[in-house]
Amino acid sequence: MFGWLTTPSSLRCRHAPRTVLSQRIRHISPHVLMHKLPSLGSVLYLHNTLAQVITDALPPGLLVTERTLAPLLDVRWLMATSAVTEDGPREWLECMDRFGRPRARLHLLPDTDYLAWEALMAMHESPLQSPVSANAPLLRADSASVVNFRLREFAGLIVLQGNAHAELSPLGHRVAAHIAHAESVSLHR
Repeated sequence: MFGWLTTPSSLRCRHAPRTVLSQRIRHISPHVLMHKLPSLGSVLYLHNTLAQVITDALPPGLLVTERTLAPLLDVRWLMATSAVTEDGPREWLECMDRFGRPRARLHLLPDTDYLAWEALMAMHESPLQSPVSANAPLLRADSASVVNFRLREFAGLIVLQGNAHAELSPLGHRVAAHIAHAESVSLHR
């Protein structure tokens, strides 16, 4: 009758759902996002390469060096989510376009600069009404990579590039691999 009490808790909770602790939504322009990304350090970047990449006009003065980074040019809203999973606490940013559709996702890793992460989501008054709801669809990613973002200037343009050879601690590698596995995507190195 009370056999479940003798079962290790890891076996009982294997299929436990995520418990969302908080969600915050912030309006952000692609220019501001691009300038804040390099300060984060190493993050896990998820994207969908098969989806339509850009729906709006490109923001003036911004370029990316890789197709996988193109969804970041369309971001107008960030939704920060903190959740407790069966593997412990997780935090990520859903990068949404102006219609509230997910374009990319950034996951916090042990190697990420936590102060820069919080500064990115610092709440500012925005006259715009968010099209993003707490029940917004999540990104269905097909690829993940650990990235350190870098900016450079080229011919008067701001160019965002990702360093896919980011240095990670052993714990950071394990967490990134575990998140990628939980998201059912391959982790590119």
